[in-house]
Amino acid sequence: MSKFVNYLDPAIPLKTRLQKKFEELRISKLQRSRINTFTRVLKLKDRPTYEHSVRVALLSCKIAEFMHLDQKASFYAGMLHDVGKSQTNPTTLKKTSGWTSEDSTEIMNHVMDGYRLIRGEFDFSAEIILWHHRFQANTYPAESPPLLHEYCCGTRVMIPFFGRVLALADQFDALHRVNDKFGTNGELSIGKTVKQRMFEHNIDQRVLVKELFDSGIFTTDTWDD
Repeated sequence: MSKFVNYLDPAIPLKTRLQKKFEELRISKLQRSRINTFTRVLKLKDRPTYEHSVRVALLSCKIAEFMHLDQKASFYAGMLHDVGKSQTNPTTLKKTSGWTSEDSTEIMNHVMDGYRLIRGEFDFSAEIILWHHRFQANTYPAESPPLLHEYCCGTRVMIPFFGRVLALADQFDALHRVNDKFGTNGELSIGKTVKQRMFEHNIDQRVLVKELFDSGIFTTDTWDD
């Protein structure tokens, strides 16, 4: 089966790369423990979704570095963006074909579920993850809660900006997963097709998407198990 490389080097275990990123970003043992507490249930419930979250966190960091943004903010949001799926029916989570409108409605709950889970511990990440499905055709959630704090103007602007970075990383990785939710079953693991879809679904960020492909952060490379 074709798989995506670059930020996901198949020669290095995902766990190893995660630990290395913890060290590179100088994330304390306490904060690592807090992140792991929220992701542990997801890891036990549906490991592919957990691993997707790790890859999104690593890719978000690379995009943030490229754009001279705070990498920690992107990493935290990437790790935690799908923790709400720990509340989702496991049968729905594990589906790779036969996706229905009812499944789509159910999965949409994960954004607000995740927000409610992590607010109070990771408030800035909670604000960001509200945005990771707001830049697509079927945008959700339809309404977001008021901000958790009285942020300065600059910080308020950066919340949706980090959300946009997260959305790009999330979509790019998701397109490499075999799932007919994206229109075909397996075909989208082909790198050139993913590149085409990234341009089609991110018209507002076509310049950035091109730069990410040109820089090698996004890639059309694949490898076979």
